[in-house]
Amino acid sequence: MDQFIRLTIRGISLSQIQSGIYILLLEEESGRIKLPIIIESLQAQSIAYALGKRDPSRSFTHDLFFSFAKEFHIRLKAVVIYKLINGIFFSYILFEGDHIREEGKQIEKKEHRIDSKTSDAVALAVRFQAPIYTTREIFDKAGIYFENGFPIDKENDTSETGIENTGFIFFKEKSQQDLENMTEKDLNALLNHAVVNECYELAARIKKELDRRE
Repeated sequence: MDQFIRLTIRGISLSQIQSGIYILLLEEESGRIKLPIIIESLQAQSIAYALGKRDPSRSFTHDLFFSFAKEFHIRLKAVVIYKLINGIFFSYILFEGDHIREEGKQIEKKEHRIDSKTSDAVALAVRFQAPIYTTREIFDKAGIYFENGFPIDKENDTSETGIENTGFIFFKEKSQQDLENMTEKDLNALLNHAVVNECYELAARIKKELDRRE
């Protein structure tokens, strides 16, 4: 996995724009680049449950898969977020299980790859304590850079955009048409402020609009 970037879970937050939607925030080792991913409520609850915020009355399908895998000596080796198309992240799980060679009846370990919804893959990774990886290309397209705890735009100086004092309501009122009418410089400035205010769904929409213009 040397060619991939290892990620950790930074947190899960409730979307301020759309009910029932959560933002899974992943970050690389240094914490300077964060990757926001939109996930649904059930997967968010499952990930939070596995991270330790447990409700004894709850159980998820991911727990059943984990128990099944342990019983049959299946080990999840890694989760890889390998593709991003139109704002949708594609992932696969890499696991290892016993394989019997017919000629000698010998049991050997065999590696398998299965495509998975990213949120489901992360929920399983937490339970198996398996690493999560992504590619440099995805980080360049969707990652948000931080310096000293604050988001930065490496290409544009946003100090003169007039957006610095914008309030949170400004974020909630931005439609897709509004984003399309904004300049690239203002979009990058708004992106920084959206992240500071933990409005990660809007940040993802802005990144999608910026990517569309490339």
